[in-house]
Amino acid sequence: MSDTPPSTAEAEVKEEQQQEEQGNAASIQKIQTLLRAKDDTSRFVGLALLKSVLDNTPDLRSDEGAIESLWESIPPKFLDRLIKTGSGSGPKQPKKPSSGTASNDMLDLGVSVIHTFAALLPENARQSPKLSQRIPHLVACLLYWYSMPLCTSHILILTA
Repeated sequence: MSDTPPSTAEAEVKEEQQQEEQGNAASIQKIQTLLRAKDDTSRFVGLALLKSVLDNTPDLRSDEGAIESLWESIPPKFLDRLIKTGSGSGPKQPKKPSSGTASNDMLDLGVSVIHTFAALLPENARQSPKLSQRIPHLVACLLYWYSMPLCTSHILILTA
């Protein structure tokens, strides 16, 4: 090995990696702040951002500590409301709304997030009540939306 300093290209790559890591940390903090907000609109935005970040950041998906921290940031009652809103058990629900409605989007996001965390959480966290207590709402969703392929496929994966 030589004692020469790293090339400019190597230094730039290292700096970009550090900036990306700092950007990811800032994004995670922002998402957690949104998820911990008192209003459901902020929480919904945070959950949508979280789903996108998890889907597009392989390094984050493999970081068990970060995954558990993000999971703990999600209020369980909020997930329950998302699922109930789209599964006909929420207040004043119409009979099977057409696809593409806001309630379907809420249901899809709630089920997708639970599915993602069921796959990413370490074994001990998957056995926690925070995840297992979502099952009755997911079953109600399945019974209500048996013909909705996306919801059904996510629930079948969760219960397999």
